[in-house]
Amino acid sequence: ATMSAGSQCRAARWFVLSLLSTRSLALSPPAAAGPASAIVSLPRRSAGGRCAATSGDSTLQLSAMDPRVVSVTLDKVTGIDFGCDLSLCWPYVLSLTPGGAAERLGELRVGDQLLTVSGESVVGRPVAEAMSAIAAAEGSQVSMVFFRGSRESLQALCDVARGPATVTLTLQRPGQPDEVLSLPYGCNLRDELVKRKINVYQSLTRWTNCNGKQLCGTCIVDVPEGVESCTRRSLDEASTLRENPPTYKLACITNLYGDATVKLMPKVNPAQWTR
Repeated sequence: ATMSAGSQCRAARWFVLSLLSTRSLALSPPAAAGPASAIVSLPRRSAGGRCAATSGDSTLQLSAMDPRVVSVTLDKVTGIDFGCDLSLCWPYVLSLTPGGAAERLGELRVGDQLLTVSGESVVGRPVAEAMSAIAAAEGSQVSMVFFRGSRESLQALCDVARGPATVTLTLQRPGQPDEVLSLPYGCNLRDELVKRKINVYQSLTRWTNCNGKQLCGTCIVDVPEGVESCTRRSLDEASTLRENPPTYKLACITNLYGDATVKLMPKVNPAQWTR
């Protein structure tokens, strides 16, 4: 059977619209991080440098969305050699036993800081307490949460002098001096910039964007410093930003969990189909 030119045009238009509809569904934004995503309570540090016991408002919440948070479930013979500081506190991964449970899993690195054992915080606690908690875990396996970063970075997060957890954003805009902003830990980059009437879009997309719903792919920023403290790239984000540098991010799905430098209006390569 043959089709008329008009029928062929209508069929082609339907096919394109179907593809766009499918892509829109695939790009649906993830659920916003809320209290349910806060999996680790960090005790704020006492004047002596150790972390005090957690209670009420004395804790800072470390989000499950933080890319520095690594959750694992291992055999109780973990294959981890734990180290500590000179006070025998602040347990961390000193080394991984070759062929051990942790090395086989492939999620942990030397230097990761131990946060919880079976859901109980061991932040700043003696390493012997952490080992006892692992041994006391029910069953043949134990769940643990680690922080990927230095001990100093972890201690800063639970420092009583800091008050509410914040991150420092250095904003770079064409033709303007750098601007330094103090933003809430875990905040959404696009939302914070729009709230301050800072434009993250180029050209007409300032008025035609999807309003932060991850459908248009036009809120592109460059994070030349601190990208490891931002939300990891999703598959859809990586596809949208293909052929662009790995430091490029979509502001609408980028949350900040550490200090970063963000450059607005970066040069975008041809593969960015939404421009």
